[in-house]
Amino acid sequence: MLKLNFDVPKKFGTVVIMGLLVGLLAITAAACGSDDEEEAAAPAAPAATKAPAAAAKVEPTKAPPTAVPPKEGGGTLIVANDLIGPRAFRPSVITGGAHSAFGLQDWGMYDFLLRADYSAPPTFGEGGGDGLATEWTLDRPGNKITFTIRDDAKWNCDEGGGMVDAHDIVYSFTESMKEGTKSTRGPGLKTWMESWEATDDRTAVVTLVPGKLPSDWMMAIGNHGGGSIPIVSKKLADLGGDKDLTTFCGSGPFHITSWTSEEEVVAAPVPDNYRAKPNMIDELRVVQIAEANAKVAALKTGEVHMANLPLKFTGPTNDAIDGSWLQPVGKYQPQTVYFSGNYWARTSYGFDDPPKEIFPREGLKADADHPWIGNPDDDESMENARKVRWALSMAIDRESLTRNVFNGLGGSTYTYTDVMPDHERFNPEWKVEYDVEGAKKLLAEAGVPDGFEMDFWVSPDNTAAVDPEAFEAIAQMWQDIGVNASIEKTVYAARRPTLVARSIDIPFAHHTFFLTIDQPKGGSLVPTGGFNHGVELPEEIGQLRYANETETDLEQRIQNNLKMQDYLSHWQLMASTVTLQPTWTVRPEVADWKPHQQAWGMFNSPETVKMK
Repeated sequence: MLKLNFDVPKKFGTVVIMGLLVGLLAITAAACGSDDEEEAAAPAAPAATKAPAAAAKVEPTKAPPTAVPPKEGGGTLIVANDLIGPRAFRPSVITGGAHSAFGLQDWGMYDFLLRADYSAPPTFGEGGGDGLATEWTLDRPGNKITFTIRDDAKWNCDEGGGMVDAHDIVYSFTESMKEGTKSTRGPGLKTWMESWEATDDRTAVVTLVPGKLPSDWMMAIGNHGGGSIPIVSKKLADLGGDKDLTTFCGSGPFHITSWTSEEEVVAAPVPDNYRAKPNMIDELRVVQIAEANAKVAALKTGEVHMANLPLKFTGPTNDAIDGSWLQPVGKYQPQTVYFSGNYWARTSYGFDDPPKEIFPREGLKADADHPWIGNPDDDESMENARKVRWALSMAIDRESLTRNVFNGLGGSTYTYTDVMPDHERFNPEWKVEYDVEGAKKLLAEAGVPDGFEMDFWVSPDNTAAVDPEAFEAIAQMWQDIGVNASIEKTVYAARRPTLVARSIDIPFAHHTFFLTIDQPKGGSLVPTGGFNHGVELPEEIGQLRYANETETDLEQRIQNNLKMQDYLSHWQLMASTVTLQPTWTVRPEVADWKPHQQAWGMFNSPETVKMK
């Protein structure tokens, strides 16, 4: 029997989403309480609509089995992670992923500017006062947000140490957003953050791009799990040279004592940290184990205490270890195939003012070797490519993926906007029926009756968001319609530059993530300077995303998103397939762990761990 660490209904999705909404409101509640703040937060909390739900077929229990009480403190916790990347701690060179300094915020080594307190699943938190900012004030007419920085946060280093101040906040954001940055979040922030300044040691002020403040801006700088920039020490950077590039100096409840790329990160607790819990563990080790079978073996032998396994392995592994338990972390992740190369935007609308001509992008290769890519200047090309994409989506047996890859822990999904089939706003026309013969017919109509060959990128090191086995199974299903997909297993950090440059031209595996039905959608489908899903929407559709950033009417925001989904479904620019609920297998030596229920399901909150 599966043993889970919280008591939830069978539909994880509804519970987790609503919990995340509570957290978003909780961050708001920690602010100064001005009318402007309430106005800013309101778009992110559509209480009148039902949240999407993901099917889950398990009967959870309320708590991990524990015959032995927790220690008063101490012990070593060993966590398996897909990759331990190179030492790189300067904000402008930190790329995404739990393997880099980007993930050290979740691991308790860096801090977020805004942070919701922990609370047990399914809620997201009750307060927002334990981030580096203790309060904030939004001046909408003046296009500024003012943050008050706490006075009890210290840097965990000798050189470049001392107290965290507003100058550190300003430096971290400015460095992340500067020209040529490799930061995964900096370019996106720059679309609505114009500049930062410290008016004194405890006050950081961001000047906003007029009219560009997104309704969900708090999530971009908080610990909701979508990732934010690490706050680092300006004092360390001021020492010059590359000392700040390779020297760790964080302000979290854990301090790195050693970092060996492709092996492990070792950290020790900081007992006097403002966020420290009583009687924390003595040592945290995060070790690199990428392959699922190796993780299973390490769990069974006790070499690691917890690992995020593909759902196919969670039940059998849990049953094989007496006293172990399963801990779901975060919201479900719809597993999505993006048919990249369909860059149809003519200008950089919404990003550059005035917009610049960007067409055609490097990855727009509407030719015989890329039959899923349509040329917007050629109606026949567009229609043939649409039929190819529909055929690829129709050839995916979603029920089989849920049953055979995820052990029934999930459900079919068909939308980029994350509106599940049981949601009252779901349009039945969005559903893609499994139909191999129908898919073959579409390929024939598109001029490729015998199928074709293509590369298919499936990142091996992003398992908190992507289950490689699911996409490998999809590639096998495509063989039934004559499509031979060769799996490309490039690590995410190496492939990501092609997403930013809009040069990727092959289908690839990723996820989608949205908290509410009304929040702005399509941020990765419009012309920006940052991450992109290999698709750029024409302006009349992409502008729906920007309209929702300032639209105050809930129903209008929902209608804008439904219109976008109608377009995406018609053109089938991505194939949303099944939901993945990130679930960690935890050995019995761990008596308690209260992970923050953030978006991506990464390991987090080591300060809450108690060993037996």
